[in-house]
Amino acid sequence: MTNRALVIQESQIQSFNNEAFFAARNLVAEYCNSSAAALSALQLVRYRCVLVSTDMKWENPVAIICALRHAEKEFGLTPTQIVVIGKSHLFTQAEMSKLKISAQIHSHLLK
Repeated sequence: MTNRALVIQESQIQSFNNEAFFAARNLVAEYCNSSAAALSALQLVRYRCVLVSTDMKWENPVAIICALRHAEKEFGLTPTQIVVIGKSHLFTQAEMSKLKISAQIHSHLLK
């Protein structure tokens, strides 16, 4: 397993304290700003986790997660841990289970 994390967010403005999160988990972050870029990255690298911002204005985070899960299935990859971050959408337990989301961050760590 690599120590890489893929962060999907539309802007360079971080929605939470990314660096502290990655340092605490010994992760190196790679950033992309669209589902197309994320799918391309997923084909090249196995990530320990994928963080998806719920604060995106141009793309639907749920659609991104569905596309990632579909690509994993299509390529025969083991599902990657997905963590959702942001203030815009709080997922219910049922949604998290259906989308196989490992966790969501919407606490004091958000800026």
